[in-house]
Amino acid sequence: MGTYHWHRYTALESFDRIKKGEDPWVAHGDFLDDWRRSNHEDRFELVSEPLGDITTPEERQWAALFAASIEHLCSQEGIDAPSWVKESGYYLQEAWYPEARSENLRRLLRETTPLIFAQHNVFGGDNILDRV
Repeated sequence: MGTYHWHRYTALESFDRIKKGEDPWVAHGDFLDDWRRSNHEDRFELVSEPLGDITTPEERQWAALFAASIEHLCSQEGIDAPSWVKESGYYLQEAWYPEARSENLRRLLRETTPLIFAQHNVFGGDNILDRV
């Protein structure tokens, strides 16, 4: 295991921050940053634990985004994704378009969203894992 001199946010910790009212994009982005800063061999420990209780429709949306993100990141790195990301609770029944208000934008997002996110019914386009 690598030696890190900052607190690395696990997916569980980042999701808990959302549940406590923090900005979801900041919490998700901090997780992404810590994933990318971590050594390859240390990344799985950031995603090994399921996200815990999901009690609101909004939490379910963010949980689906986290699960899709983790599945996508693991795939990119050649790491087996944790089995919990495939549980039914992490797949939305209805399509979710974070931040998309217009039908034209939704159409573009449907066309450009990576497959793993689309399978989770989360449509954020091809830059959903980019930090601004």
